[in-house]
Amino acid sequence: MNIHRLRRLFSRASLALPLVLAGCGGPEGSVDLTGYSEIACTDQGISVSGLTVTPAPDFVQLRYFDSYKEDGQAPAPPLSLSSSGQPCATATDVPACETALENAIVTDGFHFGCQGKGGCTRSHFLVTTRGDEVKTYSTGVEVQRLLGVIDTEQEAVLKAFASSYSFLCGDKKQGAVKKNTDGSFNVIGTNGHACGPGSELTQHVLKVKGSGEVEELETRVLEEGDSVCPAGQ
Repeated sequence: MNIHRLRRLFSRASLALPLVLAGCGGPEGSVDLTGYSEIACTDQGISVSGLTVTPAPDFVQLRYFDSYKEDGQAPAPPLSLSSSGQPCATATDVPACETALENAIVTDGFHFGCQGKGGCTRSHFLVTTRGDEVKTYSTGVEVQRLLGVIDTEQEAVLKAFASSYSFLCGDKKQGAVKKNTDGSFNVIGTNGHACGPGSELTQHVLKVKGSGEVEELETRVLEEGDSVCPAGQ
């Protein structure tokens, strides 16, 4: 083999090497967020305003509860993350409706959270009032039944949340949404955490269709875990 051919082969190999190395470990950093908006939130978490539910409820509330309990103690009651509307606005027996709403609880929920002493024991559910009816929604299927056709940005976010993707309010890299020309929505959510060796916080680009189907389009690593994770996290 002559010297000129060797030089050409070496040149081609040098050009290909960065491409091979770039593919190792997958893409890192956020996707392009052009056209995305921050998700709607309250002080406690994602908002349940902006839903076009039919027939319309008087009131919608997103709650969470922790099933962990110390020996001999009852679990803590559920807490509200966000709400929309007026509780029991069209009820014929308002006191009974309000009592049922206050006591509404489920045994299982969606979007499990892992933190605190109990591990993965925090979960979420929706509760609505319509007339005298108080109803809970504790699974992704039930949430889809409530929402019907996904035709607003916040419905797409809530559907992704019920599908176990997480959001951080005020940071589009970890919580954003945009409407596509075909009527579907792209939602940016996350999974995992960056705490401890081998852990990572991943960003997920989701396509939420009108039918409620959630399709994962892309995954990126936003942050890798530190070698030491503080106690309790």
